[in-house]
Amino acid sequence: MGGMVRVVLFPKGPRDPAATDRQITIDMVVDAGGSAIGPFPAFGRMGDFTKPEMLYPFALMGDGRIDYGAYASDGARQDKLAIRTARLAPGAEILRTAAGTTEIFLIDTVTPLAAT
Repeated sequence: MGGMVRVVLFPKGPRDPAATDRQITIDMVVDAGGSAIGPFPAFGRMGDFTKPEMLYPFALMGDGRIDYGAYASDGARQDKLAIRTARLAPGAEILRTAAGTTEIFLIDTVTPLAAT
């Protein structure tokens, strides 16, 4: 499965409607084995697409830091998502560290993006 994919993650645990507020969607390049490649940023968003006020775009840097942009607090600039070191497959556990707390997210889907 090499090429560009869209990865969707949810917090680990029972899925309830509030979980969509913390859904993570990332578009990134993977190798044939399903691992992220390249040091360049991947782009994503956290939140529910049906609630624009709860949608936070970000760039996932090469070192796993989540960059929410110019208006992010210094603390938010230390958030990390350990997706670059994982094999990207449904059910895989990905650690997100934010404000000194670690939380497990599960990959829900990995969908190839069509080339145009």
